[in-house]
Amino acid sequence: MHTRLTPGVAVLLVVGLTSCGRSEPPQQATASPPPAAAPAAPSPDAAASPAVPARDVSTLKACEIVTPQEAATIAGGQLLNEPPAGFANCAYVVEVGGNTESYRLLLTEPGLYTAMLDAQSPAEKGERIDGLWDEAYVQPRTTGGISVIVLRRGDLALEVSGDRRDPALEIARLAASRLN
Repeated sequence: MHTRLTPGVAVLLVVGLTSCGRSEPPQQATASPPPAAAPAAPSPDAAASPAVPARDVSTLKACEIVTPQEAATIAGGQLLNEPPAGFANCAYVVEVGGNTESYRLLLTEPGLYTAMLDAQSPAEKGERIDGLWDEAYVQPRTTGGISVIVLRRGDLALEVSGDRRDPALEIARLAASRLN
């Protein structure tokens, strides 16, 4: 049985693992420096990003970057909720033609998505979308709907998940354009 790790679950897993048991590293008994490690082979897309530290995600407010009303307009519906503001993620619930749809914008540090995309085969990555940062993909979610993953290596990742491809992709495009 092969279980596919979805991006959203992977983010939660890494956040949970990295926040558990957070403590200072143990002091080494010797004063000698650690042996030099061989440099890792750069990713083919690594040259596309400048060598700058990742953005401080805690300062980003997803509901201000793409407002709930903008998301509802993109989806072609009426906003059903007013999500709490001030977080690096925002959930939009809209009514479209008598049906309820939901979309979520998540802004996060790029490490998890970089590792995930580097480990995935081209088929697992999904449909590549050109013109969005270093790389972007539309992937089906195991729970239904799709995820749009947009990555600027070394800087920031964003994921928009939702019920329909086109609105999710347009929300991702808008967010990426405002985060340049």
